[in-house]
Order: sequence, then C-alpha cells, then structure tokens
Amino acid sequence: MQIERSLVLEISRHEVPVGRPITVRVRDKGNNPIEGALVEAGSKRKRTDGRGRCEIAFRSPGFWKLVATKSSTERVRYRSTSTLVRAIPRSTTDRRSRRVGPPTR
Repeated sequence: MQIERSLVLEISRHEVPVGRPITVRVRDKGNNPIEGALVEAGSKRKRTDGRGRCEIAFRSPGFWKLVATKSSTERVRYRSTSTLVRAIPRSTTDRRSRRVGPPTR
C-alpha cells in the first residue's frame, strides 16, 4: 500500500529580475524537506538537495510556471504542485531601485 504525500513548493519571491536566481524549497505538508524532487521551469531542470532546496535563474522576462515532481517509491506516491514566477527585465528593477526619495522638480 502506498501513502500519498502532496508536495508544497515555496519560493523566496514571486517577482525576480532576469538573471538573478531564486531559492526554491520543496517539502510535504508535514514540513519535511523532499530531497531529489525535480523542479522544472520551461527547459530548466534542477534537483533539490537534502534540505529540499535548489536555485533557478531565468534568462528572459515573462511569467514562468515552476513545477515540482517526485517519482513514486514502493511506499510513497507524491502529488506534484506548481506556482508562477514573474521574471522582469533588469532595466525595470534598476529604475525602481533609483526612486528612493521624493520626486525632484
């Protein structure tokens, strides 16, 4: 008999500048890290480490769907999960960071 465990996908932020990596964590609902989970976004694929973590960077702007999966074992079947991340052009983030004080006249 297999136990079913739903995966949970946590990301460090939902909006990231192009080229800057985000940290992804895959865990189960009991907050246990999932080692060896496959995290995919387009053609990018990363495996999680012993802490259930990996990093992914996007090279072009847009909305990216992150999908976390894990192959079933004799005892456990994993239910995949997904979330969206928005990669924004660096020029957009550079303009935002420059606006520190009140507007000048």
